[in-house]
Amino acid sequence: MRKIRGVFLVLVGATALVAAACTTPPPDGGGTTTIAQGPPVAIASASPTVGDAPLTVNFSSAGSNPGTGSALTYSWDFGDGTPAGTGASPQHVYEQVGTYTAKLTMTTTQGSSTSPGITVTVNQDPNPKYYVRTTGSTGPSCGPIADPCSSISEAQANAVADDVHIVRVAGGSYDEPLTLVSDMEISGGWSQNFSEYGIGEVTTIYGTGTTPPVMINGVTNAKITGVSAQGVNRSSGDATGIVVMGGSSGVAIGSNDAPQTVVSGGTGPNATGVLVTGGSLVSIVNAKINSGTTVGAGRSAYGVRALGLSVVNVTLSEVTAQPGIPGTSGPSTAPGQAASGCGGGHGSNASGASSPGNG
Repeated sequence: MRKIRGVFLVLVGATALVAAACTTPPPDGGGTTTIAQGPPVAIASASPTVGDAPLTVNFSSAGSNPGTGSALTYSWDFGDGTPAGTGASPQHVYEQVGTYTAKLTMTTTQGSSTSPGITVTVNQDPNPKYYVRTTGSTGPSCGPIADPCSSISEAQANAVADDVHIVRVAGGSYDEPLTLVSDMEISGGWSQNFSEYGIGEVTTIYGTGTTPPVMINGVTNAKITGVSAQGVNRSSGDATGIVVMGGSSGVAIGSNDAPQTVVSGGTGPNATGVLVTGGSLVSIVNAKINSGTTVGAGRSAYGVRALGLSVVNVTLSEVTAQPGIPGTSGPSTAPGQAASGCGGGHGSNASGASSPGNG
């Protein structure tokens, strides 16, 4: 009897094990593999969690357990009243100052799980900014990160009207000359969501046949960084990339804290990368400047040219000037002597009062 009871107990235990697990034959056909059943376990993280508005936060579900169910979905409550986010690692922009609690809910056919809340603190930006990208809009209200402008000039005008002094420009081509104003910083090379400088994002400003890409005239405390200012084939006037004139002061072209600033004068007479004139004061930092290609006999090319008591300080930059063009040579023989006048037998034909003869 004791032996039979022992066998009976082993059989009951084996039956319970089969009922509580899903068995799957391993690839080699030997034995079985036991997989626990259950809902997902949501774990959320975010970076950064503190910053100035508008604050771009990268969320992640790394470390979460999806469980064994199917049809897994992610739903992110960012805590600011905006529509829920989706995906395993979304990005979200907090536009308003405040403190928010973000949570992740993961759902499968086995159930759902909500992560503990993440606190995100958004502070007032002491240096508010306006934004530009090629897909932006136009009009007097464009500029905030929720509604970037498509034009650098329009964003600058709106920024001046709203007492904003920094304009961030995403990578792209902007076929419009820019006239930089006082107390303004134009910063290029940003990613399309403006969260950081983008790898491979180049902000290119083109000039026209009659106008340089960037003009700075009679301003103070103006800065342009991280852009590529490209002159084109000039139909009139000298070929220049950036012109600083009119006694401008406190002008900065380039920065060590931004992508390299690139300037070319284009093609035309006296091709010049950066022309500084009229007693202006300029600093050039972390820039690559090329004169462009000059045309016309007797024309020169300049990487950086300072005229009229101007002062230019160049540091950590590469400046290149293309060859100039020699002037036209004079004739190899002496010119012939001009005919004599007012003398000889033709004195009476002279018309001047000082000529001899009957004049």
